[in-house]
Parts: sequence; C-alpha cells; structure tokens
Amino acid sequence: MPGMANALRATWRFSTSDEILFGCGTAERIGVEVRHRHLSRALIVADPNMVKAGLVDAVRRSLDESQVESHVFEGSAPEPGTMAVNAAADAARAVKPDFIVGLGGGSNMDVAKVAAAVYTHGGSAGDYFGENRVPGPTVPVFAVPTTAGTGSEVTAVAVIEDESRHLKLAVASPFLRPRLAIVDPLLTLSCPAKVTAESGIDALVHAVEAYTVIGYDALDLPPDARPQFTGRQPITDALAEQAIRLIGQHLRVAVYQPKNIAAREGMHLAALLAGMAFSSAGLGAAHALQYPVGAETHTSHGLGTGLLLPYVVAYLLPAAPETFARIAGWLGEDVDGMSAFDAGELCVEAIQRLKRDIGLPMRLRDIGVREERIRSLAEQAATYQRLLRMSPRPLDVAGLEQILRSAW
Repeated sequence: MPGMANALRATWRFSTSDEILFGCGTAERIGVEVRHRHLSRALIVADPNMVKAGLVDAVRRSLDESQVESHVFEGSAPEPGTMAVNAAADAARAVKPDFIVGLGGGSNMDVAKVAAAVYTHGGSAGDYFGENRVPGPTVPVFAVPTTAGTGSEVTAVAVIEDESRHLKLAVASPFLRPRLAIVDPLLTLSCPAKVTAESGIDALVHAVEAYTVIGYDALDLPPDARPQFTGRQPITDALAEQAIRLIGQHLRVAVYQPKNIAAREGMHLAALLAGMAFSSAGLGAAHALQYPVGAETHTSHGLGTGLLLPYVVAYLLPAAPETFARIAGWLGEDVDGMSAFDAGELCVEAIQRLKRDIGLPMRLRDIGVREERIRSLAEQAATYQRLLRMSPRPLDVAGLEQILRSAW
C-alpha cells in the first residue's frame, strides 16, 4: 500500500503486562488475584534457593487459602538452558496447570514464560528461539520477581542458553508477556549483596539502553514487520528517565543496607520501569556483547552488562552527546555550564564510580576473558542484529571489537 512504510515510521507502540500489582506485601495477595480470575491449579517455577528461603511456601499458603491447588517445579537455575525449560514443560504436562507462576529472579521468570509456550503449543524450547515464533497465547503466566533487575515480569522476551551451541539466545513474542506482575519489595530483603548489585546494575543498563536506542521514526523495517523492539518514544523515555534517577539514588543503599525498605522499594520500582521501557524501545550493544562474554566466563548476565556499559557509552557518546549528558545529570553529576560532550563523558565516569562502589569488577580481564578471544567474542556479538540495529552509532565487528578491547 503506498505510504505504508512512511506511516509505520510515524507511529509507535507500547506494551506491558496486562496488570501490575506493586507494593510491600502484595505477594500475599496472589491467592486472591487468582481466585478473581477463576483459576484453580498452579505450577510454580522456582529454584532450590527460593524453596530454602521459604518464598515458595509463602506463595503456596496464599494459594491454599484461596482453595487453589499448587505444584512446584524447583529445577530452574541462575543461568538456565533449554533443558530446564523442557523439564518445566514436562512438569506442567504432568499436573496440567491452568496458570504458571514464575517466582524468583529473571531466570525463573524466563523459564516459566518459555515453558508456558512449550506446554501450550508443544515442541521443545529450542523451537521458539527468535522473534515471533510462539504461534499464539499461552497458559497465563504470573510473574513474582524476588530480585530488582531483569524486568522480566513485564517483558515479551526470555533469554535461555542453547546448550548445544553454548550460546544465550532470546525467545521474543508478545505472547510471552506475563498476564500479571506482582512486584513486592519485601521479597528482595533477603537478596544477597552480590545479587543486589548485579541485578541492580542490569536495571541501569536496561534504562540507559532504552533511552539511547534509535527513535521509533528511524527504525528501517519492512511495512509488514512487527519486531519486539520498536525504538524509543515518549512513554519509554519517561520510564527510563525515572528508572535512572531511582537507581542513582537507591542502588548503593540497597547493596550496603539490605533491610532498608525505602531503598529496596526504589530499586524494585526502578527495575520495573526499566523493564517496561526496554521491552518496547529496545536494548543495545551491552546486551549483544554480554551474551558471548557470559557464555565464555560463566558469569551472571547483570555482571556482564554492567561491566560493559561504560565502555559502550564511551563508544556511542559521539553519536548522542546531549542524550548522555542528560543521563549524567540524572545520576547526580553536576553538568551545569558544560558542553554536551564533556557532560556526556561524566556519564561514563558516573557509571564506573557506581560499579566500583557496589563491588563489581571493572574490566573483562577481571572475569577471565583472555585477550586473544576478543575478536571471536566480537564476531559472536555481531550476530545479535535484533539488538545492534537499535544502536545510535552503527556497530560492526570492528566496532564491537573496539569496545571489548577498551573494556579488557
């Protein structure tokens, strides 16, 4: 149709979970929420740490009080792969739930989301890697995050390792988005400092990348395309800004004062807002680079994205100095009277200082990356075009290698 491509560039889309319940103590309401939806049998996807912490029992008590039958799959893991997803789907086939609860960090929620697709539509986890491979709605997923970082409770993406290729790959589909997100800051009070730091810096990466990807009007796609990431737009900009401000204010406190409820609440809200922002706007080079780096070093997703972020910002700075100058101000830097580029350089410094303050490693060599592996890692990162096409500065293998060498 004539003009369709131009019309597509003049419109933007925003999506998030059907409903979000936020606040201290909200996890105790899961039974009531389920009853209102006339559901009766749950599969709770968790891991042994969630069981040990008593969080699984707390969710089951709430469900039991509402006469909702529940079963537990505790085979998830910090960096899950297709085997964990397929095992969770097998557990679902055995108990036939009419909804699935993802309880824990992003890994558990991602397993729940993809397992719901496999349980509903058949096949195995590997069949759904890529964009828009889930053919239709799945059994409802309720997401209950116990860390403040991934934003998986509101996103249409799940990241799973393909063990056969030793790669982290994404399943991206609007049908993965949880129907209900129950975001209770009290669930993060027992989160260890290391996990708080790594998940918290990941939330910052989500917000910064969502704010600095190309705009919706610059995305060059066929008229009939429907990608998950559609570029920054007014709603995602507002969400990302607030998330960045909250993280600058609360992350250090949450790491070193774990029982500080105000800090925990601020970080849980920041992670939620950042997840809402990037789920529509998109992500960029820090994520594309982390996937091969994480697979190589067996380090957490948040550690990798957070370590890489300032080096990515330094590379992108010439393409968007005003944007990074604003971020520097939101992180508490005094940028009054400075040129946009100089203020943008303070954004790099602010992120590096935050990393150091919360105990994150500063360079790739600190987590075991060997210098001779850098070119290969850049080549692997270059395959993640759904992320790299969102960059405000073009990124090829040479550019990715430059970032990795500066981070090494």
